[in-house]
Amino acid sequence: MIEQTLDPVFVQRQIDALRAAIADGALDDAAAEAVDALPRVTAPDATAPLLAALPAGGAGPASSGGGPDEPDVPFMGRDPIAAMLQTAIEERVRSEHPDAIEELPLGDLAAMSATPAAIATMHESDQFTTADIRWVTEVGQAVLKRLAKGNHRFNRMPAEIETARDDARVVLVGDWGSGLPRARAVAAHMAEEVRDAVANGREVHVIHLGDVYYSGERSEYDNRVLGAGLWPVTAAQAAAGVGSWSLNGNHDMYSGGWAYYDRLLAEPRFAMQRSPDGKGTSYFRIRTPSWDIVGLDTAWDADPLAMGHRAVLEDPQAEFVARVAASSNRRLMLLSHHQFVSVYSPHDIGKILPTKLASLLAARRITAWFWGHEHRCMGFEDTGGVAFPRCVGHGGVPVLSRPEGAPTPPPGIWEERGFLDDRGRHWARFGFAVLDFQGAAIDVRYRNDLGAETREEDIG
Repeated sequence: MIEQTLDPVFVQRQIDALRAAIADGALDDAAAEAVDALPRVTAPDATAPLLAALPAGGAGPASSGGGPDEPDVPFMGRDPIAAMLQTAIEERVRSEHPDAIEELPLGDLAAMSATPAAIATMHESDQFTTADIRWVTEVGQAVLKRLAKGNHRFNRMPAEIETARDDARVVLVGDWGSGLPRARAVAAHMAEEVRDAVANGREVHVIHLGDVYYSGERSEYDNRVLGAGLWPVTAAQAAAGVGSWSLNGNHDMYSGGWAYYDRLLAEPRFAMQRSPDGKGTSYFRIRTPSWDIVGLDTAWDADPLAMGHRAVLEDPQAEFVARVAASSNRRLMLLSHHQFVSVYSPHDIGKILPTKLASLLAARRITAWFWGHEHRCMGFEDTGGVAFPRCVGHGGVPVLSRPEGAPTPPPGIWEERGFLDDRGRHWARFGFAVLDFQGAAIDVRYRNDLGAETREEDIG
């Protein structure tokens, strides 16, 4: 990521410039095409619905920290247009001045910085700012072009695999696709767990719970997920049977989900995540002798401007989970991007998941549920019909750590509070979870970006 694009003030200026360009008619052709892709919009003037879709104030909500109250926290837009703008800005800088992007010291805030010689701080010079008409129109056209493309079709068929082994290892990471230095460190330690499993003859699967930043564009998958040394499964390991899986998150959908389906899931290492017709699919089932592990897509939405804050569940996923649960007495684990329980973001808890899965929850059929979306690692008590609810969304997004001595709000029972001290600011450690299946039981280990094992628990 380029440091300047993480500045909410800079992003706000780009949004204001885009608003002015749309209002002045400078982007009329692109605006008309974009509006045609928006569902339920019928307007003789393309300007009105697009202006209404822009964040009303500032750069819109942040995807965990980084808002007006925390100006020194990296801003990742949680509004689809803000996220698409951040993608477009970074792509333009990388394409026009690739030699003027330098590595920052290994730290928390960003991986790259555009040099002053290239963009003269991006705040004060005319080039690459709102005073540069070419910059405004090209970035604006890039955003509107993404909107005009609409959203990728949802694949209604799941991927399903079965293993005869009852001692599989599953490596889980959430919200990892930032490409930041500590996220790359997390991937390196995940790769250790893969190598260890392979060396001991253990089946292993690596699962990302979703979100590639800023908006899930193809270049972001290439630079933050699939590039050399990033994803913790090698091509040789995949050919030998190591599984790679990824759920769909709201940030993956901000660019329509096209790169998620057509780039990530088409990559050979993700070959297991294909429906019977050979196409990439965003939900799946891994069956062991004792467990059904079902990954759900809680982010796909037909609306290209969906904010994605709350979980949705496109049909026929709920029916599929019910069918899986009724087919045997195996224990059931759900995986999703969005949370089922929250104490810090209760406004993100919607009604769709508890409504569509009501019968399973009432029957206490779901033993464990792991999710991301909130950028923390936290365990909850038996809640809402799920015995072991867990959040593991701390894979790659910088957020400030909660104070070490502060109590964990109920129904939370524990929370990872390890931190990186950067000039007195305490940044929460990134990390991941390792699930070692032992028949009907699971040994869960939590590791951070230093490789340290910070917690262990038994599930089942």
